[in-house]
Formats: sequence, structure tokens, C-alpha cells
Amino acid sequence: MRKIRTIITQDAEVDDQNSLRHFLFYANEVDLQGIIQTSSKFHWVGVPGAVKPPRKFDDDFGTKFEDKSGPFDEPYRWPGTDWMFKVIDDYEKDYPNLCKHADGYPTPDYLRSITKIGNIGYEGETEKPTEGSELIKKHILDDDDRTLYIQVWGGTNTIARALMDIQKEYENTPQWEELHEKITRKVVITACGEQDPAYKEYVAEVWPGIQFVKTLQMMSYAYAWFANPEDECKETLRADFMKKEILNTGSALAGGYCTWLDGNRYEGEGESGQFGANPNIVNEWFGAKFGFEPAKQYDFLSEGDSPTFFVLLPWGTRTLEDFSYGGVGGRYYRVADYKNSKGEPCNVWDVAKDNYTDKDGKVIRQESMWPYVATIQRDFAARIKWAVSDSFDKAEHTPRLSVKDGVDVTAKAGDEVLLCASAENPDGLENVISYKIYKEASSESVSEAVIDNSKVAEGSALIKIPENAVSGDKLHVVVSAQSTGHYKLTHYQQVIITIK
Repeated sequence: MRKIRTIITQDAEVDDQNSLRHFLFYANEVDLQGIIQTSSKFHWVGVPGAVKPPRKFDDDFGTKFEDKSGPFDEPYRWPGTDWMFKVIDDYEKDYPNLCKHADGYPTPDYLRSITKIGNIGYEGETEKPTEGSELIKKHILDDDDRTLYIQVWGGTNTIARALMDIQKEYENTPQWEELHEKITRKVVITACGEQDPAYKEYVAEVWPGIQFVKTLQMMSYAYAWFANPEDECKETLRADFMKKEILNTGSALAGGYCTWLDGNRYEGEGESGQFGANPNIVNEWFGAKFGFEPAKQYDFLSEGDSPTFFVLLPWGTRTLEDFSYGGVGGRYYRVADYKNSKGEPCNVWDVAKDNYTDKDGKVIRQESMWPYVATIQRDFAARIKWAVSDSFDKAEHTPRLSVKDGVDVTAKAGDEVLLCASAENPDGLENVISYKIYKEASSESVSEAVIDNSKVAEGSALIKIPENAVSGDKLHVVVSAQSTGHYKLTHYQQVIITIK
């Protein structure tokens, strides 16, 4: 199977820096073709003589801000660009051990060769081509027939500049219509929201059919995680887990990871952005403004951008077939009323919420990736262990789950469908196999299907299809295999039962 190919764009915010460290532990799982620094409404380097009117905007919590600086000729919360290469330097220290646990990790020199500076002048700046935009353009136009997933951790302006240059070069040629259609199918943007106007003002206007998936899940894996109910997911974001499993492991790549009140100061940030060194933020921002519990030293800070790549990793769920199918990176719905200025519908997706039962049995609506946070954190911790383990048998590795009759099954209303799964564990550990009906992803007529394990062998499940199931509807069943090891590593298979 060919790997998913992807390009990262980011604005260098502290949680982007965390996301890059996290991502590189999984760099063997994808074909990474670029790491590009861009700007956003939160970070830019400034352009001498650039003057724009002051802007008002909402941050990711809906808080109103007004930029009083006026001109864009000064840096704004700008951390520089050297940090990317420092992260790769740390990756280089862990690289030899990582390669003993999995094939396919890119060499540090390859990562350096694809790390570029994009459009960083100011919010939405697309003044001229850059090394970053040229790299994106090259891969959009290449002959590789794989989908190109472009991650957006900051603004979309460097992607927009690449598309602008393609439009400029080909719009008045005979192949433009065919090329436009090909690019629309080829490019998928997974974005941490809209952090500059470039998508709305250009991409949506000229390329409305490009899938633009807003993976922003601030309550699940970003600054607002404190608001969630107490459960095993929240435990893996607490300081105890972070210190033991992430920070104090001896991994160089994980050792640079930033957490609450850890003493780190971030280049270019004012006091309001010094989450590691300014204790007043905990009380003023979380306490007074949002009413969240105060953060404790070494608590998880944020990786708000990481869902852009969680949806790409091979967890076994089927998100990339259709973002409404859901998975470890969350479930998404097509935004029906997102249109450009010409009234054309844009291919925009946003985060769906699922029903979630907390430890007290209370059912709440929660972002759809929250139930998977413990899986994500434990898997991350296991990969960090790889970085400090010089042989395969000194660490744990994810089991591989398979379903006997495949993941696409047909059935009729009232049928009983037998699913049989098995799992191989690379470490010789036991696996616990379980089944769950994914109601929110399923069609309404089959969402009340039930699982009966009383009459079947271990590792199997009998799915009872409702009598009123409608032909063509789909029932989603998530099968999981969890290792009994320290990290409880989990692999999934998402079975779709289509009613005939």
C-alpha cells in the first residue's frame, strides 16, 4: 500500500512546535513532502512599508481582539524560523533508535531539505512566490496520482500563493479547465480553522471544490481541554502522565515538548503568550475569563493543530474515505451554507459532535475525537519509548487487527451479522478485542442496531440489524484490539454494513 502524502504548513505558535515534535514520531507512516513556515493572524514577521488598516478578529475561543498596531511593518509574536531546524536536530538524535522499531523514517537531512520558508509577511500575505509556495506548487502539479493532503496549522496564504501562481500560468491555456478539475480532486486541505483570510478571499473564490476540512477541536487537544469531564482521556493530559511518559523519558525530540508552567520562555511572545513562564495566565485567562480549573505545572498545554495529521495516520478507521465516517481524528460534516461571493457552494467540512458517556454515566455532546485522546496519548508515549530503546524487544508496538470477512459487509433488514476479528501482537502480549456501534456515523434506520456477544466465540460479535432498516443505509461498527501491555496500544477496524 502506498503511503499517504502530505505537506505541513505552520505559523510557529508554541502548540505548532509541539505538533511538529509529535508528528515526527510518526513520520514513517506518511510520505512527508514539505515543512513550511507561514504566517497567520496570530504571528508574522512584518514587511517594511506594508500598511494595512487595523483588524478586528475572533480568536479560537470567540474572544474579540483588535490589532492596534496598524501597519504590518513590525513583527507580531514572531518566533523566528530557526526553531524548525532545532526540532530536526533533536529528531536526528532519536532517529537511530526509531529506525530499530519501524521502517520508513525519513533521514534528518531529507527533512532539512524539505523545510522551507513560505509567505510570512503578515496575516494573509501573498505578495510574491516563496520557497514554500514553490514547493507546494511543484507537488500540486506533479504526476503523482495520490491525493495531496496539505495540513494548515496557521494561515492558508502560502497555499493560496501556490494556487495563484498556477492560475496565472495556466488560466489562459487550453488545458486550464482540465487542470483545474484535476487539482480540485487532488488537493485536500486539513486545517486548524481559518487563521487568515486567504481561504475565504482566494481559495474559496477560485477553487471552491477543494476539500477544506476544519479539524479544530479546542476542547479535545488544545488549550481548553480542562473543561472536559474526568475520565481516562483527561488523565493522559495531566502532569503525572506527561512527566512520566512524555517529558522525562530521555528522548531529545520529546524533551523539547512544551507544557504548562514548565519554565520555558518562547521567543517573540509577549507575557500574555508565555504559558511556560507566566503564572498569571493560569488565573487571569483560564480562571477569570473562562472559568476553567487552573493548570498545574507540566499539564498538557496544547496541540490544537495535530488533528490535521491524526486524520491521516493508519489507525484503522476510515476517515479519508469520507470525513463523515469519523475515526481517531474525529468525525466531520459538510457545511451546507458555506458559499463564496458568487454563491457557489464550497467544499468545507467542520467538526461534528458525538454523544459521550462520562464516568458517572451522564451523556454529553462532545467533540468527536475526545474519546480517542487516551489512545492518542498512549500511542505517542510508546513511540517516545522507541526513541530511547535500542532494540525492538525493549518497547511496545501496536497490535494489528483484522476482520475475517473484510470491512465492507452487506445485510438485509432483520439479519444477524456475525463478525469475527483477530489480532497479532508484535510483542507477544494478549489483545482484548471489542465492538461498538458508531451511532452518529450510521444512518438513522440502523443506528439502534445491537451487539450480542452471548452466543459467539471470543473475538466475535453478532450484530442484530433492525427490522426497519432501509436499503442503502449504512451501519458503522468500530472494532478495536487493545494490547494488555503498559501503554494499552490500540488498533481499529471500521466495518461498514450496507443494507440491501
